[in-house]
Amino acid sequence: MSDKCSELVTRCFQARTESHISHLGTSSYAAHKALNEFYDEIIDLADSYAEAAQGRYGLLKFPAIRPKIGDPTKPVTIPMELRDWIDANRKQCGEASEMQNMIDEILALCDSTIYKLRFLS
Repeated sequence: MSDKCSELVTRCFQARTESHISHLGTSSYAAHKALNEFYDEIIDLADSYAEAAQGRYGLLKFPAIRPKIGDPTKPVTIPMELRDWIDANRKQCGEASEMQNMIDEILALCDSTIYKLRFLS
């Protein structure tokens, strides 16, 4: 259980970094704001999830190799790839209802960001 929990946290942290790079490189004001909101919020959500996971399952062991999330030149790929990974792995990231609720909050942020990047920028 803790391997997927730690991978989820790592992927959120990587998505934060990739989205910040995209935020600084975009010429679209709407994309700039959407990415700013995403990278500000994803860290708090991932941190809360990590603390709850450690309380329930024990200390997480984080992978040495960090996955690259999305393509900073195509910002919408960042929350999309994170969402797709979560959809494929969410049951292995904690079946307890509070863990699933936290995952839902991360997914809601991804979906909202995808909407803003697709239709408002």
